[in-house]
Amino acid sequence: MEGINADTKLESLTDAQRLELAEKVRAESTAGQPLISSVEPIEVLEHEYANNDAFLGKIQWLKEAGFIGIRRAKGDGDCFYRAFAFAFIYKLMMMNDRPMHHFTVKHVDSTLHLLKEAGYDESVYTDFYEPLRNLLNRMYSTDPETKELNESALVEAMNDAEQSNSIVVYLRLLTSAFLKLNADEYTPFLFSLDTHTDAAAPDMQSFCANHVEAIGKEADHVQITALSRALKVSLDVAYLSPAQAPPATPLDEDFPAEQIQSSETKQQSSNSIPVPGNEAASRRHAADNPNRCDVVRFEVEGGQITEIGTMLLRPGHYDLLVQAPTPASPEPEIPAILST
Repeated sequence: MEGINADTKLESLTDAQRLELAEKVRAESTAGQPLISSVEPIEVLEHEYANNDAFLGKIQWLKEAGFIGIRRAKGDGDCFYRAFAFAFIYKLMMMNDRPMHHFTVKHVDSTLHLLKEAGYDESVYTDFYEPLRNLLNRMYSTDPETKELNESALVEAMNDAEQSNSIVVYLRLLTSAFLKLNADEYTPFLFSLDTHTDAAAPDMQSFCANHVEAIGKEADHVQITALSRALKVSLDVAYLSPAQAPPATPLDEDFPAEQIQSSETKQQSSNSIPVPGNEAASRRHAADNPNRCDVVRFEVEGGQITEIGTMLLRPGHYDLLVQAPTPASPEPEIPAILST
């Protein structure tokens, strides 16, 4: 940056210069990182926070809750949208459910009308949509020329900057369109997003322009809720921070995406977790652990909903958590008297 060197004091910089410097530092620190990584064992987080007991306790909690790995998204400010896109496509691919795939693709196609209704240029957003549509069409394709989508192919596609960034832009535009079309519902929640107490709440148009459509801008509850509702997707966000989880926050706290709530507004007994046997006991133990992460659930109710799993949120950054596979139920033993 012109005029700034190692001897420059931060307090001498303007807000714009500080922002530019922060963006430069972030770009340099993430250079060479993949846009979406392969799965790493969750123990890598323990190495990252080896000298921080508060974080180590929460990482242990994640392990006890059944998470075994992490898939990183590049920390470029687009990490939420990129991780969301990967998780959404991956979950649909792994479902092995043709009717659900057909329903989901049809619904995703219908989101183009939201952008048109919100006033976006059709010639622009259709170009950004094409890479997402192409990946969805590589499942259950009857075209012999089409290479069936698998995990390695999806990772490769999401690391292709042109494809990956186009998908990110489309998800940003879709989020913005949904917010604008539902402005009456969401505008009351925008006041808390401005750090200046004397500043007026932003209107929806300026909020979307500056905090949703702008590349490199991080997502918060408002954006997550809007995108979840637009695509009929439910997900969890686990917060990895040094602060202790609120005492009333159970493992399976529900945050309907039809509402935006604080993590302390809804309580649910951990004894009601609908999981049988040893898994239920394990989850109850995790919920009672004082080191537990605060888990926020963005849930869309009604119809056919895609559950895309859990994101890990560290200050300003989202990654994907990988859950241990659910063990297959053992075959019931048939008494000898009935098997003859």
